[in-house]
Amino acid sequence: MRLCLTIFSFLFTFLAFSQEPKMYFEHEISKHLKRYKVKSEIALQYGNRDYAEFLFDSLVDNHLKFSYISEMALKKVNGGTLNTSKIDNAFLLITKSPWEQIDEKEIEAINKMSKMYKGQIDIVILFWTSKSIAKKRSSAFNSLVTVTYVDERKNRDNHIIKPYKHSFGAPACFFISENKQLLNIDKKFTINLTKDDSQVAFDTAHQQIKLILFEDQKTTEGIITTIH
Repeated sequence: MRLCLTIFSFLFTFLAFSQEPKMYFEHEISKHLKRYKVKSEIALQYGNRDYAEFLFDSLVDNHLKFSYISEMALKKVNGGTLNTSKIDNAFLLITKSPWEQIDEKEIEAINKMSKMYKGQIDIVILFWTSKSIAKKRSSAFNSLVTVTYVDERKNRDNHIIKPYKHSFGAPACFFISENKQLLNIDKKFTINLTKDDSQVAFDTAHQQIKLILFEDQKTTEGIITTIH
């Protein structure tokens, strides 16, 4: 009996210490964002955009990448609520401001990708505005793209607004795996294309999205927006 208790105690201790605690995105943001912003603003003041981009990449790669996102309940423009924990696939969370003029080529590319990767990757658009404005802006997207909104004036969703808007602004795109880990952030998400380069950009986007599908977690490249 004593031997069994000793073995059980050893196994319990081993399991308790072998399981690393999960790092959550919003917690990592609160710890590291202020230092990043200070250094980034100094770099931009001196016109050193390359170093500012390096600082952002370092923030993502060293502190945010593979962190877990907490569940979000996002209001859908067509009614109901999207709970991120219920999304079975990897997904793109694309945030938009209401005054941003979204290029038709970008909408076309998003709609095309939603069809191509149906059942594999979900696309969620999040507008930082009221339901009425978000619904009006959503009409150009097809039914496979889920359009949601957060109305900041109602002051209910600060746990979403703070890490996803106040940290990086809008537009931005958060690439999230099916097990709800952050894979990358594109803080200048837009597809502003001419007729000549639209196919090239889409081909590049297609290749990059495959990195999510094949779970190549070593990549640090942006997904979708490689050409501006």
